[in-house]
This record gives sequence, C-alpha cells and structure tokens, in this order.
Amino acid sequence: MSGCSPAPHRRPNVLACPSRYAGPLALTFVEFHRFTAISYKLPLVDLLVGAARLMAEYNGLEKVGHIRDKLIHLIAYAETLRALIRQAALTCRVVPPGIAVPAPLLVNVAKHHFASGYAQAVAWVQEIAGGLLVTGPGQEDWESPETRRYLERYLGGAKGVPAEHRLRLMNLIQDLTASDFGGYQAVLAIHAEGSIEAEKLAALRAYDPRPAVAYAKRLAGIPGA
Repeated sequence: MSGCSPAPHRRPNVLACPSRYAGPLALTFVEFHRFTAISYKLPLVDLLVGAARLMAEYNGLEKVGHIRDKLIHLIAYAETLRALIRQAALTCRVVPPGIAVPAPLLVNVAKHHFASGYAQAVAWVQEIAGGLLVTGPGQEDWESPETRRYLERYLGGAKGVPAEHRLRLMNLIQDLTASDFGGYQAVLAIHAEGSIEAEKLAALRAYDPRPAVAYAKRLAGIPGA
C-alpha cells in the first residue's frame, strides 16, 4: 500500500496508513475469508447428508414419507451450497498480478444460505437418527459381557445391520450434532467469517439492482427503462 509508513512507537510492524485503506482492506479480507468458509463447510454438510441417509437405511425408514422429505431438504441444502461455491469461483474477477477474486455477491449468498440453514439441517439429521443419540449405551455397556448380548440383539438395524455398525453411526451423528464439538460447530455456523447480518449487508452492497429495475420498468411501461 502506497502512502503507509511505520507507526512511530514501539511496534514498528504496525502500519499507520490513511483511513481510506481501511474499508477496502476489510472488504478484501472478507471476500476471501467467506469463500474459504463456505468451501470448508461443504464437507461438513456432505457428512450430515451421508450420515442421515445411512441412518435412515439402518433404521429401516428410508421409504417413509417424512424421512424422505427430510432427506430431500438436506440434499437441496448441500447441493445449493455446492452450486453457489462453484459459481462464485467461475465468475471471479482477476486483479493484478493475476489473483482470482471470487464473486462477492455469490460468496455472501452462499454463506448466508449455509449459516441460516445449519440449525434446521442438524434438526433433520437428529430427527432421522432418533433418541438413541443421547440415550444410547456407553462404552462400558458395550464391553460388559452381561449387557453386550442384549445390545447386539435389540439395537441391531434393519436388514441384518449389526448393532455395532448402527451404534458407530449413532456416535458419529452425536459427535456432529449433540456434543461439545457439535455445539461449537453450531456457533461457528452463525458467527465464523462474519455474522448472518454481515452477510446480508455485504450481499446487498454487492448486488447491482439496475438491470432488474430497468427490466421491471420496461415491462410495466414506465419511461426511462
């Protein structure tokens, strides 16, 4: 940045720059930071979808109407996020010296889609899994000869799925949605890389309404379109 000089105090690595750089610096950081956010969150969303689909099979409920409905919503949630990420990259702008900057509007729309829908996605997965997420047996129960045979008999899944496989999947979903880690991820979904309101503001700032307004005026027969 031209016009910057080392600050005259004990920390020479801090730059005293004109205030006009503050806004562009913050916005540039956000454009890349939120793009990395939606990129690294997609594998988590894919994991939720895969775990929910497999648990529906293990529970023998994959053809039940309300389960299928939740799976469709989860799939749409994941695939919409994937499409927005790819389109943000494909419609990037290239700035000197050849750096690709993802489309700010699509990046913020994608982050808003992820953040505003995460809690509901988790709820769908939890509904599909069932109450064993928090009432299932512990490791001591599984390793005890006195209780192991009952667990294997009564907690097995549909179509001969072993109880161990069903409980392993249940533990994975518990880690993702009903643990300290799950709560941490829920907070990150709302606040990491910018809050939902910050994403709304950035999307509104990046959106150019002029073509849509001109289109509406033209079809309404309003002069000046």
